[in-house]
Amino acid sequence: MNTPYRLILFDLDGTLLDTLEDLAAAVNHALSLRGLPLHSLQDYRAMVGHGVRNLVQKALEKSLASAPDDTAIDAALADFKAHYTANIDVHTHPYPGMQELLQDLHAAGVRMAVASNKFQAGTEKLVREFFPGIPFVAILGNREGYPLKPDPEIVAEVLDAAGGIAREEAVMVGDSRTDMLTAANGGIGAIAVGWGYRTMEPSESYRLAGSVTELRTLLFGRPFYVSEPMSTPPSSPSTPLQKLVYETFARMDIPFTRVDTDPGITMEDCAHISGRIGVDIVKTVFLCNRQQTAFYLYVMPAGKPFVTRDFCTALGIPRVSFASADKLLELTGAAPGATTVLSGVFPAASEVHLVIDRAVADAPEFACTDGTPTCFVRLSTRDLLEKYLRGLEIAVI
Repeated sequence: MNTPYRLILFDLDGTLLDTLEDLAAAVNHALSLRGLPLHSLQDYRAMVGHGVRNLVQKALEKSLASAPDDTAIDAALADFKAHYTANIDVHTHPYPGMQELLQDLHAAGVRMAVASNKFQAGTEKLVREFFPGIPFVAILGNREGYPLKPDPEIVAEVLDAAGGIAREEAVMVGDSRTDMLTAANGGIGAIAVGWGYRTMEPSESYRLAGSVTELRTLLFGRPFYVSEPMSTPPSSPSTPLQKLVYETFARMDIPFTRVDTDPGITMEDCAHISGRIGVDIVKTVFLCNRQQTAFYLYVMPAGKPFVTRDFCTALGIPRVSFASADKLLELTGAAPGATTVLSGVFPAASEVHLVIDRAVADAPEFACTDGTPTCFVRLSTRDLLEKYLRGLEIAVI
């Protein structure tokens, strides 16, 4: 099997292994010794990722409702480590399919390392226990005298250990923004996983794998999938918005061409889609004012950067920023990665101001997502403005 990567740095907790229950039990043990309130798994999900001292400190702060001093933190940390070391693998387990993925990567000649903020002894113990057949080039955790992620030193250390591998041939796989920053700071690629302790949103700065199967696809470099163009709606719409889009096309007698794709998130993905569908995919952003009382859906050419000042000046409005994912779904029916001007027919979108860049409005055709990240449509701009969005107020800037 071929892969575009020669070196993969894996985060441990929340990426390779589900360790949360054992971590939570150990911290709660330390808290119980002090007669302090305990915390839930969900509480600990938001605390992990920055080393166990930070984890214990956050738990103490939550129980005490005040900041503990260093002496209290160190004492609780010692109790945590004693309990955790003795019970480190009671509930911990690899995510399904992860052991097989690492074995296949090893068989393909890919070199691998673990880069974690967990204390070194715990990192080594778990990796050796659950992935005994993988000859990692380095197993690196929280060590005295070494900075934690997202400092890029850990990337440099792994590259040195691997030897002869360029940064563009390496990728970091993790479940947190800390991991993504580590990759960015270290000058290597990044893949975020969707099953860990943090909710990772789509981003142009990294790829997103929602399952181990999707991660396998990214790591083994299967070409980005784009179907042959077609002119019929999906047989089974996956969202209410997608269903509404094609019902509107039919009702308004609007011809279209569409393609099914892998999740189209990054600019590189959109370039693949544009090449197949025959016209550039537009970029659409969802914005709001500071008070979150005014919302804007702005459509612009893919290659044009969004400049807040220019946008606000053109409309004569106060400063805006990117609106939340919750508001995007509530008002447009689309999730992050699928923002689209076609949401104009969504019932709640009556509260959203539609804004179209002049270059898009003047082009004969355009293409955009149909409200999902896996289907893109091409249609006449005239049909969009005069039929699909007929009767709606649209600002062209």
